[in-house]
Amino acid sequence: MRLVLLDKNSDTYKEVCYDLKLGLQGHPASDIHIWQIDNPQANVAFDRRTANMLSLQCWTDCGALDSSNQMDDICRRGFVFPTNGAGMHFNHGNIKLDDSVESFMDEQTPEATSGSGKQQHFYIFSEVGVGRPYIIDSGAERRKPVGYDSLYLSKKVLDDDGDGVISAEEYEAIVGMEGKDPSSYEHEFVITDPTQVLPKYVVRFAADLDPDEDEEMSDPLKVYDRHDFFDPVLYRPVSLRDKMIGSHSMGEAANHKLVSMSDAYNAAKEDPIIAQKKKGIMDELNKIDDKMRAINLNFATVEERLYNILKESLATLKDEVNCKTKILLSTELEFRRQLEQLDNAEQWLERERTELSQTGFLEAWRQHTNMTSKMCSEVSAETSVLNNLEANLAIEGGVRIVTENGEPLMSTSGMPKVGGFDVVTNNNGTTELRQQLFADATAGATMTTGSTKKDLVSNLSADKVSAAAQATSVLNIAGTHSSASNPIPTISGMAYNPPNFLASGDGKMMDNDAWTQSLQKSMGVGGDGLSGLPGSPAPPPPAKMMGGGISGQTPALYTPQIQIPNPNLVPPNPVNMSKSYVPARQMAQVASHFSQFSLSALAERKMRQLSVAPNDQMVFRGSAIVGPTDAKKLYYSIPFISTLPTTSLCYSTRMHERSIKALQRSVLNVMAPTMVVIRSGEYIFGGYATDPWRFDGGRGGNPKGFLFSITLDCKIPYQGRQKDSQSGVLGGTSGRRHDCMWSGPDFMGFGIKDLCLRGDFRMCSSEIEHSYSVGCEVKSQEAKCFLAGSPIFVADEIEVWSIQN
Repeated sequence: MRLVLLDKNSDTYKEVCYDLKLGLQGHPASDIHIWQIDNPQANVAFDRRTANMLSLQCWTDCGALDSSNQMDDICRRGFVFPTNGAGMHFNHGNIKLDDSVESFMDEQTPEATSGSGKQQHFYIFSEVGVGRPYIIDSGAERRKPVGYDSLYLSKKVLDDDGDGVISAEEYEAIVGMEGKDPSSYEHEFVITDPTQVLPKYVVRFAADLDPDEDEEMSDPLKVYDRHDFFDPVLYRPVSLRDKMIGSHSMGEAANHKLVSMSDAYNAAKEDPIIAQKKKGIMDELNKIDDKMRAINLNFATVEERLYNILKESLATLKDEVNCKTKILLSTELEFRRQLEQLDNAEQWLERERTELSQTGFLEAWRQHTNMTSKMCSEVSAETSVLNNLEANLAIEGGVRIVTENGEPLMSTSGMPKVGGFDVVTNNNGTTELRQQLFADATAGATMTTGSTKKDLVSNLSADKVSAAAQATSVLNIAGTHSSASNPIPTISGMAYNPPNFLASGDGKMMDNDAWTQSLQKSMGVGGDGLSGLPGSPAPPPPAKMMGGGISGQTPALYTPQIQIPNPNLVPPNPVNMSKSYVPARQMAQVASHFSQFSLSALAERKMRQLSVAPNDQMVFRGSAIVGPTDAKKLYYSIPFISTLPTTSLCYSTRMHERSIKALQRSVLNVMAPTMVVIRSGEYIFGGYATDPWRFDGGRGGNPKGFLFSITLDCKIPYQGRQKDSQSGVLGGTSGRRHDCMWSGPDFMGFGIKDLCLRGDFRMCSSEIEHSYSVGCEVKSQEAKCFLAGSPIFVADEIEVWSIQN
C-alpha cells in the first residue's frame, strides 16, 4: 500500500475536486490536497465482490471515526467493521461540515492547520458498492434480506401510525420529492461487508469564509496570456501567446481549428443523454405506481375475505404486503435517487455558470459531462424487480396466506422458488437433468491412447477403460465381503486387490502406498508404480498422512456382486477417465500452496473463540471414517456462533443399502444441515450442506456450505464463479440462485461438478473450481484430482450426518 499525492493539473485531481465542490454545495474550500490510495489487494477484493453491482461515491469524515479506524490504518487495510454485524454508515451526496468537531490530528502539527490558521478537514473518498439497497427505519434491526446488498436508512418512519402496514399516505410521504431542493441531495446506506467499500483518496482541505475571486487579466501587458480561444480537440483554453509561440504554434496542435472563448461558452447546452435517462426513470416510476395500486387493491380484497374467516391470519397478509411495498419503495427510492442526483448536478452546473469565469465554467462543464456520462451509463438492476413482482395474493382453503402462482411468501422465506426442472424419463431411458449434468459425456469418453510417458493407462489397457466407460455394471446389493484373494472389479473394468484403509498410524500409511501400487498394477503399469515407466521420477519417500480413521481391528471392505447391466440405467460418462491417479502425498504438495484454507487452523481458531468444549457424544460419535481428532476439526468447521450443534448418523454404507436410492430415503426427511463424509482409498473428504436435500433436480443451498478434505487438511469454500445454463438470476426478492447443492432422482452433488455421488457409488466424480474453489486453475488436473485423487472414483464408504442446532 502507498499514498500518491496527485498533481493539481491531473485529470484525476480535477475530477475529485469537482466531486468535493458538488458535495460542499458552494461552501468555499481552499488548500485542497488529494492523495490516491494505492492498494492492489483491496482493489481486487472490491472488484470481485462488486462485479455488476451499483457503486456510489461516499465521503467519510476522518474526525468522526473511532480509534479502530484511523486514517493511516484505513489506507493500509481498509475500514474495520463492528464485530456485532451492525455494519457501517456511509453518506452519499452532500458533505456536512461540522467546524465544532476537533481534528483527529494534533492541532500543533502542520497537517492539522493551514498557514492561515484555518482548521483542516480530512475526508476519505470511497467507492461503495451498494448494489440493491433495502429500506429500513433508522432504529430498526439491521437485517438484510436475501437478494439485497445493503441497507438504506429512511429519513422518515416507514409505518408512522404503527398499524403494521405502510399506507398510501405513508408511502407518498417517504418517496415524495415535491418542493424538495435538488441541492439537498443526501442519502445514507449501511454496509455490512467490508469488501464492498474501497477507500480511494484522502482529501485535505480548508473551509474558507470568503471565496477567492478569479483574477481578471485586465492589464494590457498581460493580453498575450489571456485565454481568448478554445481548442475543442484538446478541450483546453488557448492564449494568444500559446497560439503564436507556445503549444499551438507548431506540431499537430497548430492544425486544430480554434473557436472563441465566448462561442465555446455558449455552446454548452442541455445534455440529451440526461433527458433520455430521466424519461426512462419516469417510465419506471409510472410502472411502480401501477404496481402499487394493484397491490393495494389486491390487499383490500384479500383483507376483507380474511377478516371474515379468522382475524389472526391478518398479520401474515400485512407482512407480505409490507414486504412487497418495501421492495417497491426500495426500487422507487433508487430511481428517485438517480433522478435527484441528475437534478442536483444540473442545478449545480447552472450555479457554476453564474459564478465562474468562462474558463472556469468550461472546465466545470467538462467535469459535469464526465460525471453525468458515468451516471447515465449505469444499468439499474431494479427494472427486473418490477417484472417479477406481482399482486398475486389469494386465500387457499382457510386462513393460510399464499400466492396465486404457488411461490413462497417473500416476507417469510426470503428465497422464493421460481420454476422447476423436468426430470421425466425420455424414450432413451435417461432424463433431461442427467443429460445437462453430463453435457460433456461425449468428450469425456473420447481418449487419446498414444505413447505418453506420464500416462498411467497403457495402450493395452486403454480399450478396457473405454469399454468400462460405455457400459458400467449395475450392482446388486448383498451383505457379503471379499477377501484379498477375490479381486474387486474397478471403474476401469480391471481387477485389483484393495488393501485395508481403516487402520491408523504407520500401518495406514503403508496401506495407502499399497493401494496406489495395486491400482497402478491393475492398470497395466506394474507393481513399481510410476517408477516402472521410462523417464518417470522415483516416488518420494513415504510420509505420514493426515486423517483419522479408527484403530484396532480392520474390517474388510464392502463388496457388491455384479449383475447383468441394464443399459437404460447407466448414466453417461461424466468426465475423462483417462487421466492418471494422483497419490495423496503428491496432492498434499499442491494443497500446501493453499494454507489459508487449512481445516486445522480454522478449527483451532474457533476452539479458542469458544469458552465451552462440546461433549464427545456431539462430535460424530461412532464414525467409521474419521477418528476423534479429525472429527473435532470437522465439527468446528460447521458455521455456528455460540449454540453447540449435535450430530447424528442418518446414513452409512455399513448399515444401509449401498445405493443412491437408499441414501435418499434416509435423508429425505431430514430438515437440518447435513455433513457428507466419504472415503475413497487413501482420501477422506466430503461436504457440508446447509439446506435439506430435495432430490427434485433443483439447485439451492447457502454459501456457508463447503467441501473439505481431511487428507489434505483443507476447507474448500463456496465461490460460485463458474456458471452454466441453469445458473443465473431468479425473480422475486431472492436475487441470484446459488449452485451450492444439486440433487435429483439418481444423483446427489455439491456445486455444478465439484462433487457428485450416483448409482451404487462406483462411478462418482469430482472436479472443484466450478462452484467451490481454493485457487486451482479451472479444468486443471489438480482441480479434478484434488478431493479423491482422480476425477472418477469409487466411494468405499459414505456417511451422512445431520447437524442439529
